[in-house]
Amino acid sequence: MRSSIATDAVKLSISKMITMAISMVTAMLLSRFRTLEEYGTYSQLLLVINLVTTLFMVGLPGSINYFIGRAESKEEKERFISVYYTLSTLNGFISGLALVLSVPIIISYFENPLINNFIYYIAVIPWTKIIMAGIDNLLIVYHRTTRVMMFRTLNSLSILGTIVFVQLLDLSFSIYMILFTIVEAAFTVAVYLITRNTAGKFSISFDRRIIKSILSFSVPLGLASVVGILNIELDKLLIGRFFSTEDLAIYSNAAKELPATIIAGVMTTVLMPRLVVLLKNNDNKKAISLWGSSIVISYAIICFFAAGLFVFAPEAISFLYSEKYIPGTGVFRIYSIVLLLRATYFGIILNSTGKTKFIFYTSLISLGMNLVLNYVFYLWLGFIGPAIATFISIAFIQLLQLIATSTQLKVKFSAIFPWKALGLLTFLNALLGVGFATLKEIIPLGKYIGNVAQAFVLGTVWMIVYLAITYRSIVKRWHILNEKYTA
Repeated sequence: MRSSIATDAVKLSISKMITMAISMVTAMLLSRFRTLEEYGTYSQLLLVINLVTTLFMVGLPGSINYFIGRAESKEEKERFISVYYTLSTLNGFISGLALVLSVPIIISYFENPLINNFIYYIAVIPWTKIIMAGIDNLLIVYHRTTRVMMFRTLNSLSILGTIVFVQLLDLSFSIYMILFTIVEAAFTVAVYLITRNTAGKFSISFDRRIIKSILSFSVPLGLASVVGILNIELDKLLIGRFFSTEDLAIYSNAAKELPATIIAGVMTTVLMPRLVVLLKNNDNKKAISLWGSSIVISYAIICFFAAGLFVFAPEAISFLYSEKYIPGTGVFRIYSIVLLLRATYFGIILNSTGKTKFIFYTSLISLGMNLVLNYVFYLWLGFIGPAIATFISIAFIQLLQLIATSTQLKVKFSAIFPWKALGLLTFLNALLGVGFATLKEIIPLGKYIGNVAQAFVLGTVWMIVYLAITYRSIVKRWHILNEKYTA
């Protein structure tokens, strides 16, 4: 089948933007209509579920690109799919059971007895998360990106509709959680049906040979994901332990991943199958070129949003979550800078060459570093300290992975990454950021239209100036990605 990374990226980006926009509206409504205690409880539940499901997922979704991309027949693909869903379903049920049995420990850790009211949520949602985690990868490998758009959009709209329904009828938070669980379970069942329609028949299978191959690839990756999630969530775990449920609600929203990272995730997803083929054929130069072009495009977008969110942080928080979350402004600004580290998946080359063990080892080192820094920075800087520790640990692991990638491909460290292009983009946005931060202070526009509206006006002007300067460079990189390939 003839396709292009750019074409697939556009389709998937549209899907991601739609679903992320709906998710942001969902978060905005929950933040406004639920109390800080309710939203904090919700954040605690998500925190423990994300950690446990990542552990029990054992990297399985990442194996889809690798094994289906390398499969040479339809039968081989179907055998893999059968084993994949057998393992994923089993892990989903086991993870839910493990969480239910751990409820007393979870309540004790967060000192929040309200968690006991949502055992059904804890039991079912892990299964839904594990099964739905792989549907994007599967549909993209089969070049069904339109179906990805439809599935994710319908899923997000259903959740949004649930919130609106509960709010219009003035129903309790408990009713919302029940309805949410039902909606997610229904879409999880749909995943099995979509897979059967896309990849062909599959059944329960415990083929030992295939299981061994899958786990050899995915377990190191899965453990790295667990460590990565712990790295990301460690600050929230610390805040949840040493601060109140309400404080965790504020911190969770301030540290929430924003839509700016969509393009990087999309690029990684559609680039991975292509890199696997190129690196298998020892076409390292082409692989680096494609990866570099995707990084520059992603960073150009993310850097603009990171700088804008940093400058207009109070206004962004007020618009997204309401003024009761303003105390999280400092954390929000730190996580705006963290966005810069999300321009790509730094282990993509190592992953594509099957070097997943190294990804795990570097993640483990970073976790240990983060664990120490989180507590030290909490004692030193208080509420904002864990956010800074998270930034440092993420940057450290990415540096290690770049060094390993340079060694693996026998390419100079200076040539493995588009350093100059990223440096220029960073300088440009920093310069514009200082300029528009100054305009924000000296122009009394906020007195007439409000601070949030002023931020939108200045941000729009900033974007126009930025696009005028960077347009040609981005288009040049886009043409590289738009080259056709056979998959």
